[in-house]
Amino acid sequence: MDAKQAHESPALCRAFLFLSTQFSPTVASGGVKHLRRFGWDRKNDALVFSLKGNIPVRVSWTFAIPVVLPFLHEWSARPKAALIHTSIFAALFFVSVFLHELAHAWAARRQGIGTDRIELYLFGGLAYFRRGATSPYGWAWIAFAGPLANILLAAFFAASYYLIARPLAPVEADSLFSAPPPMPITYLAWTLWVGALLNGVLAILNILPAYPLDGGMIAGHLLAQRFGEGRAARIVGFCGVVLSILRFAVILPAAVAGILLWLPPSFKPNWRALRGTGRKKTGSRREAAKAAGDEVEWRGKGGWPVNQGVERQDD
Repeated sequence: MDAKQAHESPALCRAFLFLSTQFSPTVASGGVKHLRRFGWDRKNDALVFSLKGNIPVRVSWTFAIPVVLPFLHEWSARPKAALIHTSIFAALFFVSVFLHELAHAWAARRQGIGTDRIELYLFGGLAYFRRGATSPYGWAWIAFAGPLANILLAAFFAASYYLIARPLAPVEADSLFSAPPPMPITYLAWTLWVGALLNGVLAILNILPAYPLDGGMIAGHLLAQRFGEGRAARIVGFCGVVLSILRFAVILPAAVAGILLWLPPSFKPNWRALRGTGRKKTGSRREAAKAAGDEVEWRGKGGWPVNQGVERQDD
């Protein structure tokens, strides 16, 4: 699955993927070598660890739900294979979402904005930033960094699958949308194939012009230069409302086939943005546009929504 400015409006709500201090030079240089703190946060029911540089990362128990759902049907038929597939998918999902959020943090640091924490939860991830200012294009770049990371990961897995596992079987033009890609036989091939597919889907979903996705923040920041923040938020909200309805064209057929999926964007934050309303009476279009992002901040125990006065970036 954004955030901007000092009071919890999203600079790029996208945000699946938690505390304070500066961005780690280790992460900035492309490495995540040292984890400093590791343990279970009973208050929030989350696994907590810290990157070097004291950037806390909190992984909610709800992060496991989208990992298990796609394999529920397989668990009843082939439990051993389901266990292996679920474990592989869990590792791929964690790496993909986590690197997505790290890319947001890296881009923010390049703009002179520190990272407060990273959270991984039911609907993806959130990167929270310290107060800072940059241009609308700077915020758009921070937003785009996450999907870009998934694009690069998808290319890496696809190239590895082609070179290491086996070439993709050709798909006839008339069956491109009626038949799934060929299922790999070995676990190595399956891992690379799913890695490419997962990151491709994450990149596409996150670039959609809707709240709380990265694409919504990119569109909002760029459109605001021409139409103003209030009207830009309503334009993105309209696109989000349409997309939130169209997503059921994928969710329902998948459910019939025995695959339980949840896809963004959500209807409510986009409807609020379209109407230009927030939970509090706002005195300006600027405040109304920011209020649209408030609804998508899901934090706290069990992933329930809690408001916090920090900037955030969704995955």
